[in-house]
Amino acid sequence: MTGRITGMVQYGKSLAILTESSIVVTHDNGKEPNEWPKEVFSDVGTNDEFVRLFADEFMELMGATSIFDPERQDVKDALMVLLIEGLLPAYVRLREIRCSTGQQIPVLNRRQQFEGFAGELWRAYKALMPKATKLLGYDLGFLFQKPPEFKKGVIAFGAAHPSRTNVLDLLLSQKVNWQDGLAAFRNFVEHRGAAPEKFTEYYKLETAEFLFETVWRTMAHILPVFIASHFSGSFTIEEIPLAECDPNHRRRFRWIPMGK
Repeated sequence: MTGRITGMVQYGKSLAILTESSIVVTHDNGKEPNEWPKEVFSDVGTNDEFVRLFADEFMELMGATSIFDPERQDVKDALMVLLIEGLLPAYVRLREIRCSTGQQIPVLNRRQQFEGFAGELWRAYKALMPKATKLLGYDLGFLFQKPPEFKKGVIAFGAAHPSRTNVLDLLLSQKVNWQDGLAAFRNFVEHRGAAPEKFTEYYKLETAEFLFETVWRTMAHILPVFIASHFSGSFTIEEIPLAECDPNHRRRFRWIPMGK
């Protein structure tokens, strides 16, 4: 275990010990907790903002909701799976791409780096993110359906959540800006049915950097909104302006009275 311990998060039958530079996972083997096997799952820790948000701040926000166990723990589990099985594998692939950029490596190896990265990131967004949002009462499955079902889903979401039009607008803009393109690339990787030259941009480091940053920040924008919809009517959260952030206690959100 490396770095200062910054928190612990239970998910499923495991416990994630968060440090600044790693995540250590212990597994419940039916014995006393001090006898649970430990393994360093990731050499990425809470020094990275996306890890800190998902594994620390989002867990804190869930503790203030009117969602109670076991449903609360189900949401926490889904958020941790999104991080550990979705975003972290994509980030590890991205680091591999960064390290090999400028080096002479076989073309096939380089292609597999980018294609593997896209697959991990797409799984995080398409498969794991909607599982978490659905547990919070927001079904986003329509984002990944064909045009007729997609249009019906947009209407149904707007009717069910009229106060979330800003979130819906964001998701729709992201669908046009990058989601449909990433989906087409993933389809190409799986079936090789389209002309390869259509996807040359997806084999560039700057595209991978853009996609990772955009995808996790999209989720980091909508998830707090969905979580906050389950707070009591007396308080909510707001993003801390950059000029007011404490460099020694990095947080993205702060509590404020409702109606401030």
